[in-house]
Amino acid sequence: MTERRLFSVIERIYNTALILMTIAMFITVTYNVFMRFVMNRSVGWADELARFIFIWMSFLGAVLVFKNDEHVGLGFLVEKIQSPVILRIVGIIQESLILVVLIFLTFFGYTASTTVMNISPALSIPMSLVYLIVPFCGALMCLLGIAKIIALLRGAGLVLIARRSVE
Repeated sequence: MTERRLFSVIERIYNTALILMTIAMFITVTYNVFMRFVMNRSVGWADELARFIFIWMSFLGAVLVFKNDEHVGLGFLVEKIQSPVILRIVGIIQESLILVVLIFLTFFGYTASTTVMNISPALSIPMSLVYLIVPFCGALMCLLGIAKIIALLRGAGLVLIARRSVE
């Protein structure tokens, strides 16, 4: 299996997981609304589960958005740069600064997730399992950030910068 095909399979699995989480959250919230307003009985675990799924979806979605360069940005300054060399330097600086933030996120997310000892009240699961998404997604984004910097150093990332500034 080639590297490109392997990444394609991983991305498909990743997208499927996000879709399944969205469906699970929709079903959980719909069930809780039905129970609360029709049956007049609130279900405590549903709120908590929906919240945890939403947290995981947000972080997993952030990785996907980071991979596709779809985060909100200020492209009006980058649009003014005409030189490909300066554009590449700006891209390397930008991705390097993002990588530094991601390293801090991963490190402190790991520290927080491994030191927390409390249990969720309704589902009775360790909160460390919920918090583990932070270092997991941080590490994924660090790998993607390193790949982006390498692509920029090779000159291949200029297309990404140009595309990002046009959109």
